[in-house]
Amino acid sequence: MIRLFAEEDLSEVRSYELDKESLHYLKDVMRVKPDEEFIVTDSKSVDNICTLEGAQALIHDRRPNRTEPSLRVTLFQSVSKGERMDLTIQKAVELGVSRVVPVFSSRCVVAPKENRKADRWQKIALEAARQSGRGKVPEIAAPESFATAVVYAKDNFKLVLFPWEGALGDGSSLKSCLARVREEGISDIAVFIGPEGGYSEEEASLAKESGASVVTLGPRILRTETAGPAVLAMVLYELEL
Repeated sequence: MIRLFAEEDLSEVRSYELDKESLHYLKDVMRVKPDEEFIVTDSKSVDNICTLEGAQALIHDRRPNRTEPSLRVTLFQSVSKGERMDLTIQKAVELGVSRVVPVFSSRCVVAPKENRKADRWQKIALEAARQSGRGKVPEIAAPESFATAVVYAKDNFKLVLFPWEGALGDGSSLKSCLARVREEGISDIAVFIGPEGGYSEEEASLAKESGASVVTLGPRILRTETAGPAVLAMVLYELEL
């Protein structure tokens, strides 16, 4: 079913005035008929079943949205070139990520001054949230430097996962790290994913010093646009299914 998102709590109203962008999406893009139902998911992750009347979404029924994972995962994704970052964000949102923080690490192909894609990335997240039936649109945060991101993660998450190809044979297993989530009742975790060239030894050392769990994803090296969605799939499979 077609899905829109509202920033308001709609529990006390019977109709919702749509903005120009939402009206354009319904009428011109999706060509919604007057009697065709669509969903407006509100700020409380409630799906409001609506029909269109003029510029109003008339609410006929409500039901809780049950697609949001109980574990909130923030993905600290090193910025990749071209459509790779777009693909990473799209798939991460489909898989249930709560927030994506673009990160400029030392081996990023894209320089910070060249990045002008924040709005584009947020729109990709919106479309992916619509397609996958999410109860919210994950935030795509402003890009940060690697050093800033590591400090932020240290101060705000009990578990920080740092997949690194250099950890093979030496790092912790992802499965053993995730056992902590159940044992300690952790509700928020951070996942760091490196760029096309991988993390440097210095960056891995900084992550270790900050308390991150350096883990291996196995004997094969994944592309940067594959690694983030792969880790999310592993995490949510282990803890949801």
